Amino acid sequence: MITELSLENFKAFEKETFAFGRLNVLTGLNSSGKSSVIQAVRLVHEQKPLDGLGPLQEYVRSDCGGLSVQCAMHDKSILEFSYAKGEEHPQCGTPLSGIVSYISADRFGPKNSLPLHIDGYIQTVGARGENIVDFLSRLDGDWDVLRVPPVLVAKEGVGIKENIKEWLRTLSPGVDFHYEVYPHTDTGRTEFDKHRPVHVGFGLSYTLPIIAGVLVHAGQLAVNRETPILLLLENPEAHLHPSGQTKMGELLSLAASCGIQVIVETHSDHLVNGIRIAVKEGKLSPDDVKFYFFKSDNSGDSASVETISIDRYGMMDHWPDGFFDETEKNLMRLI
Repeated sequence: MITELSLENFKAFEKETFAFGRLNVLTGLNSSGKSSVIQAVRLVHEQKPLDGLGPLQEYVRSDCGGLSVQCAMHDKSILEFSYAKGEEHPQCGTPLSGIVSYISADRFGPKNSLPLHIDGYIQTVGARGENIVDFLSRLDGDWDVLRVPPVLVAKEGVGIKENIKEWLRTLSPGVDFHYEVYPHTDTGRTEFDKHRPVHVGFGLSYTLPIIAGVLVHAGQLAVNRETPILLLLENPEAHLHPSGQTKMGELLSLAASCGIQVIVETHSDHLVNGIRIAVKEGKLSPDDVKFYFFKSDNSGDSASVETISIDRYGMMDHWPDGFFDETEKNLMRLI
């Protein structure tokens, strides 16, 4: 588990340190540095420029000669990624161990077909959820020994596949989910209520990889506690009704209580409230939750971060201006 992340001259951060717990929530206005934190963790893990984000010199803070990202781990080791402008290659170090699952805000919506992989073992659902059918199909083989941890059980007496369906039903009551694989064409498909995904909307397709990833990875941890699992999530609330966003907050809290470390970027007060409710109901210790509120200056060249603590009743120790207070501000304008 990452206990601390340190950034130096990385994008909008001159020098910033984050103390991480089991569940880490990044919030704030657009273009204030939230995604940069997830990118920094991915850099340490992948030890190379990230796909689609350009050359490393574009990661370096303006007028600086290089960058450094360090992850302090629970075993006291330090993992680092550093780069100096003008270097042909970065100084490669040791990547994060275990399973690191990154699910992007740019994940697939409804697709009539999805790829299957024939060249290796699929450990995650993929950054865009593109591996979801391949990932789920392994429940018929490699992962048939996995069981849903009790706190994540949505329906007693059934396995992970049925619990994935039951968690989907918490978002869309009564929905039925199936998937099929076609090995001869290296494709698969999902189906909701016997309809193509394109006829059902975005919410279920956007959420399926998150639910499946959480339940399978939690099952893996229950079997082997020695392999750490880190889940990096961007906007898991996308296309969900407010009640579904609240349930997503609860799901991520339960995942953290099972031992998965979660770093989540969100714009949803409903998701945040789902986490607060989970803490109040004793499903997760407040000491395991870290909230970070990001702000940028008017130029966008510098970012600052404010830490918000939560108590066992789900109450914040303070409420900064701009931290999910837009509803109250709008209501005051309506009065």
